[in-house]
Amino acid sequence: MLSFFATLRMFFPVMKTLVVVVCVILPVAAMAAPKPPDPPPLEKPKPPPAQVSSSEGMPPLPYPVVPQKRQERKNPPQPPVLLTKIRTGDPEDWARTPHDLKRLLEWMSGEMGASFTSNIKTWTEISTNPRENPVLYRSGYKPFKLQPAEATRLREYVRNGGTVIFNALVGHPDFHQSALEAARQILPENPVYRLRLDHPLFRAYNEIKEVKYRARALRDGVVTDAYPWIDGVDIDNRTALIISRFDIAMGWENNRHDSWGYEDADARRLGANMLSYVTAMQEAGRSAGKSVELADAGGSKAGSLRIGWVTHAGPWKCRPAAMPMLLRKFNAATGAPVSFESREISLSDASLFETPMLYLTGTTDFALGENERTNLRQYLMKGGVMFAEAGDGRASFDTAFRAEMARILPANPLVPVPANASLLHQPNESSTVKVRPALAAQLDNRRTTTPELFTAEINGATAVIYCPRDLSAGWEQAPAPYAIGYEAPDATALGINILFHALVR
Repeated sequence: MLSFFATLRMFFPVMKTLVVVVCVILPVAAMAAPKPPDPPPLEKPKPPPAQVSSSEGMPPLPYPVVPQKRQERKNPPQPPVLLTKIRTGDPEDWARTPHDLKRLLEWMSGEMGASFTSNIKTWTEISTNPRENPVLYRSGYKPFKLQPAEATRLREYVRNGGTVIFNALVGHPDFHQSALEAARQILPENPVYRLRLDHPLFRAYNEIKEVKYRARALRDGVVTDAYPWIDGVDIDNRTALIISRFDIAMGWENNRHDSWGYEDADARRLGANMLSYVTAMQEAGRSAGKSVELADAGGSKAGSLRIGWVTHAGPWKCRPAAMPMLLRKFNAATGAPVSFESREISLSDASLFETPMLYLTGTTDFALGENERTNLRQYLMKGGVMFAEAGDGRASFDTAFRAEMARILPANPLVPVPANASLLHQPNESSTVKVRPALAAQLDNRRTTTPELFTAEINGATAVIYCPRDLSAGWEQAPAPYAIGYEAPDATALGINILFHALVR
């Protein structure tokens, strides 16, 4: 026993030092991760309104006298439902801002002349037909997890053309992380990414280049720039899942509760843009090239022209029906045998070298790994050819693609295609093209222009063909209100020229 106490006295100074260190470290760690704000107080439910008789306060008439008929005033038609707020079993979570949608829609009615209404449903009550509930809105601050049946239902809903908006109330990171996981449950094959400022959501109604955050978000250091933080998941070229990292609901509601969120004016601007984008893209979401895929099901699978669709870390599967549509037109115009099979291929896959032509596209910036760059360089040096296109004509993809090509082929830069190049004249005359409205707006409303094409040559042969404008929306003949590119007939003619040039180069 004495030896035990002697040992304890020997280690007491060390233990004292450890206690001091722990007491110092814990507050520092707490300071490094600021505590998320508390949600606004939950409103007490209001008592139900008193029953009002149809006689509008008139005293009842004594029987058996029959009252005279009055000319009743007709009610105006109810505006259509645009937003459905999701109710869960925890009102402490989802009902903290009960007036958010109402106030946003009132503001939009006065500001934009847009008349819509909202309602409230649970995940199980929503219809998988987006025409019945076009936009689902889930707001909260607590962590959550979708049940497998809910995720399956939402997958069907968004693939039918619907949109889901998640809002992290008070900017709480627990809800944001849960929303990211929910997005991966709903569309596991598609990446979640932060929308860049060239995304059409930020110009759908208001031109948004920067935003003002609330004082607490700046004070706590949770924002590092003046840009909105919206995450998204795309289906084809449509963002179907929209996740607001910082709070928008209290800005819609004019609630001054301290939070990690946007100032009221910018929250309303973002809300108006989200709904403008969704309504503009509804038809694009519903079409999604489904009829083209069915038509291609019986097409030829064997042919001399086989195209591999390059996968990468960004959203790359933009318009699945576009290339099969172009190949059909190419086959009809030239008689060249083609394969309609869409073959997805990774640049790290050895089968890359068995594919004569590659197609690479995307809608935002991306980066290749060193192994992918090495393989693509060898593929191009050995005679392979790659066609690349900026999906929707997005500037962020254009910048990233040019940077990647400068790393892969530093001695073979991309150069503009000259006006007399056969690429613009054979087999179609494509020296001028008609532009889509989104591109015309950038060209002082000019409706025609010279097509923008770039090529990189290796040993005198074309190795890379690149278009920074959108062509695939035209190939697919899809409604694409935000595509910065060329009208369908000219995009198709130019696409046929590109395939023809790749074969005869």
